[in-house]
Amino acid sequence: MKLGLIGDPLGHSWSPEIHAFLIGADYQKWTVPKEELQQFLERRSFDGINVTIPHKQAVMRYLDEIDETAARIGAVNCILNRGGRLIGYNTDEIGLREMIIHAGWSLEGAECAILGSGGASHAAAAAVQKLGGRPMIVSRTPAADRISYEELYARQEQISFLINATPCGMYPEIDKVPADASRLRHLQGIVDLVANPLRTRLRFEAEQLGIPTLGGFEMLVRQAFAADELFTGRALDPARIDACMRHLYQARRNTVLIGMPSSGKSTLAAMLAEHTGRPLVEMDEEIEARAGRPVPAIFAESGEQEFRRLETELARTLAEGCGRIISCGGGIIKNPENMRLLSADGQVIWIRRPLAQLRGTPDRPLSQNRAQMEELYRQRSPLYERFADAAVDNSGSLQDALRQLLEATGREEIRR
Repeated sequence: MKLGLIGDPLGHSWSPEIHAFLIGADYQKWTVPKEELQQFLERRSFDGINVTIPHKQAVMRYLDEIDETAARIGAVNCILNRGGRLIGYNTDEIGLREMIIHAGWSLEGAECAILGSGGASHAAAAAVQKLGGRPMIVSRTPAADRISYEELYARQEQISFLINATPCGMYPEIDKVPADASRLRHLQGIVDLVANPLRTRLRFEAEQLGIPTLGGFEMLVRQAFAADELFTGRALDPARIDACMRHLYQARRNTVLIGMPSSGKSTLAAMLAEHTGRPLVEMDEEIEARAGRPVPAIFAESGEQEFRRLETELARTLAEGCGRIISCGGGIIKNPENMRLLSADGQVIWIRRPLAQLRGTPDRPLSQNRAQMEELYRQRSPLYERFADAAVDNSGSLQDALRQLLEATGREEIRR
């Protein structure tokens, strides 16, 4: 089958890897500008395609048939070529609805604010309605069927769920955020349909406020699964969905190790890199290489503030996921911006060791003796817990800690 994705721009997309895993497809990416859309569709040189920004609504005028759900939504993200006839479907709605159900969230009777007014927004509204919720479209250009962002904040007491159906926060503009979660004090959950990065700034800020979140990557896999059932004309094993997500997480997501000085981060990072063959970045060593002087000299000559600036600068260059293992300095968690950047495409794991087993050394500017180590432990432990996705206990053998690391990252086999 000749399958692929059309949109403009496409940039990085997970779609080829997802469809290759789910059905073994040779899945292409075709950048199709708006002015070339009609010509591309009229050639019909494909068996099936997925459709992304900005074509989900524009393609509808060129199709021979549109599925009832897609017609009601007013957007198409999946097109089949059946004997020269183009048939449009919407699997975004299925992917979003299944993700919310799988998370155990109940939208029954809940007011759900949906950011954006494009095709993804319409699919989100349809999913919310099917789940018994009440969708409310939020747009920068309010109209009779949508409210402004100012109105959203004014009605914050009524809003239980927020869904971002805009591209705001997508790579490379990962500093952007479509709405201020702190102004929506009654939220029970946030869904961000952006899949790249895995954890957007909106999700990171919401999680720091204690608000549960769901992300676009899982929805992308679930809608791709539904599309592949259409492409192949057969039911697929739903277990492939979780297996696909684990596979791609392992291939692309960074593993970020945080923890106290002398907790064993560097040793475990090296062991994990040797076991998996993934690239290793020691942040302190990289900062030393960039600065041309050792960390103690940076502290002595320029102060901690300069070191933290270099740390954040490096964190930004490491934000995009490519399967790295990143061992962080003990104070990385002092700046939430560092953790936002590193967790964008990273799984943050706290290497936890009891205070009694930690040792200060003269080469560590902030933990040279026992008193300093105890004070750092008191200050930093709550921050490690706050920013970590998982924790590994390193109070026993290194082999046991490595086993925990492999389990946390989805790799359970240990080389003998």
